[in-house]
Amino acid sequence: MHRGNRHLRALGFTLVALTVAAAGVAVTTAPVATVSAADAPWTLPTVPPRCSSEQANSGDVAGCILSADSGLPENRGWPTPPFPGEAGGGFPGTGWRYNGSSYNGSPALAEWEATFVSNPTQIGSVRPGQFSTQPDALPLYIGFLTEIQARGYVIHNGTGAYSFRCTASTRKDCRGLTRNSLSNHAYGLAADINVSQNPMQTQTGINGASSCQTPIKTDMPQWVIQTAEKWGLYWGGYGWSGGCSSPDEFKTSSSRDPMHFEFNGTVEQAGAILCHNLGYPSKFEVVTAGGKIEKRCFGNTVPPAGTRMVIHTNAPAGATAALVNVTGLSSSEQGYFTAEPCYFSTGYTLSAWSNGNVRPGRATAGTTVVALDEQKRFCVYQSTAMHSIVDVLGFFAPSASAPDGSLYTPVTPVRTTDSRNWPYCTPENNCSTLGPIAANTEVSNTAVSPVDAVATVANITVVSPTTAGFLTADDCTSLPAGSPHSNVNFAPGDVVANLTLSPSESTANGEQLCTYSQSSTHELIDVQGFFAPAALGGLGYNSLQPSRLVDTRQCWTDQVTLVSRCEQLNGAGEIIHMKAPAGAKAVVLNITTVSAALTGSFVSAGPCSVITAGLPPFSNVNPVVGTAVANAAIVPVDPDGTFCVYTSHTMHVLVDLMGTFNTTGSRFIAVTPLRVHDSRAIG
Repeated sequence: MHRGNRHLRALGFTLVALTVAAAGVAVTTAPVATVSAADAPWTLPTVPPRCSSEQANSGDVAGCILSADSGLPENRGWPTPPFPGEAGGGFPGTGWRYNGSSYNGSPALAEWEATFVSNPTQIGSVRPGQFSTQPDALPLYIGFLTEIQARGYVIHNGTGAYSFRCTASTRKDCRGLTRNSLSNHAYGLAADINVSQNPMQTQTGINGASSCQTPIKTDMPQWVIQTAEKWGLYWGGYGWSGGCSSPDEFKTSSSRDPMHFEFNGTVEQAGAILCHNLGYPSKFEVVTAGGKIEKRCFGNTVPPAGTRMVIHTNAPAGATAALVNVTGLSSSEQGYFTAEPCYFSTGYTLSAWSNGNVRPGRATAGTTVVALDEQKRFCVYQSTAMHSIVDVLGFFAPSASAPDGSLYTPVTPVRTTDSRNWPYCTPENNCSTLGPIAANTEVSNTAVSPVDAVATVANITVVSPTTAGFLTADDCTSLPAGSPHSNVNFAPGDVVANLTLSPSESTANGEQLCTYSQSSTHELIDVQGFFAPAALGGLGYNSLQPSRLVDTRQCWTDQVTLVSRCEQLNGAGEIIHMKAPAGAKAVVLNITTVSAALTGSFVSAGPCSVITAGLPPFSNVNPVVGTAVANAAIVPVDPDGTFCVYTSHTMHVLVDLMGTFNTTGSRFIAVTPLRVHDSRAIG
């Protein structure tokens, strides 16, 4: 399951000393002729001091040990496992099967074991998939095992981590015990290495001397233990409650477990240790499964599936929503991203909609309006491993907080640029015949506006670019200027659209905006509306809890014809009628296409009076065969409260209502487009 992949790619180490041979994968290490003092087994160890909270939280834990004073791992943010007997029905209970050493593989543990992950590649002599543990702990063990084997320590018989049982000092089958006796192995937070060379023993004193002066049986030199501590792992060779702090302590007997390494820190501390050892700052905030915010680094790796990234927007006081462009890229599989409130609580349910659908090798942008919390944050959830970029285009705030804010005037969508069929011009009015538009060309677009606008809302479609790249829309005096933000991302040959808000300037011919791309491509621009000073009139925005109006993969009812259908693809030329909430003059939609039969098809959204009058001369979504494609649209509503979606060819359509514009909503605060998040930035 995707959620089990957290941090697998967050380890920036090359698995040193591995060679691939015809017979398989083998570890190569420098031969050691003699055992140096540095490599001599550490048979009389001294326990380092405990890490301070400052050390543990910073991730710099070399030379100290993490304590486990908070008790069970779930008290430190780790998931809570089931326990035999707690569900009733006698001990151990239904679905529990003890195999003589553990309960691994029991039906009662299926959900628990699904949360574990294993090493995806060879780690010295440790085979792929051999080492299973918690996702947040796995990178620490990979780092430890990689380092010690690269330096020459030999793991003879592999190593194991997950073993669902109680501690060896109680009863491994947990009979008559409580979960307080669960081993850290049951949580996937402990590992045993070279068991026969490092047996668990109870030492006794010789000739009346302290047992702490009795050498323990181990093949591990001190540097192996110090490497473990660098990665936050406690060594069982120091002993448990009956262990020795140093050879100078007097005890008649002491318990040592030198095969054993366990992690006693919190989930957040595991992330801090990883970041510190990788050399990257913990600069990104993510929401954990328990609803907490923690700092993370991703280094030069891709944030994993299931990440919910906290985005700080730097919104002005009073802002309640942000208009943003989110881009997902560097995915290795199909997936989606969603901009949404962060929901800092447990029991979070994944969003039912997406703002963008990613594919391998392509960057995908999606524009949306997202509600902000009191600290002006929202979150981006990603269903698969990917990088994310967020550009803020503006904010919405009540009129009391934004007296100088703008209001929205929708128009029937009108195509103002089509380089396939019409000439195009630069801002200097140097015009060409038909496209494609040459690379590094700034192109002007002018639309007649009923008001003196400050920004234009348009759907921009890129058609058949020659190279991968992106397009930026802005006022003409700001481009190209390095194009610090993007609006549409594409791969060679794509047909891809994205809703865009661009600052614009009033001219004698209308509102002018410009576009710029470093790639040669065709451009289609469909203007949907304008933002203008409130004194000129217009509509304000109302945030809504997103709701799905139509999903043709399931059962739905056309809101005008009242015809009900279930699990049927829309046919070519089909029209779906929907009704807006009372009082809405325009609706903000997220439209997703699935199971399209033809690349080159399109979806158009508009007032039903326009959609039913004939083939729409504009489009909003350009489907792709074999994948889902989403785009936002701001759609005017007819006087009877209806709006429509048209499909040019066979496909499924999903329509999500995100918000509305009416006479009482919030005003728009325009800003210079600003990039507030980029997970590709080292950190």
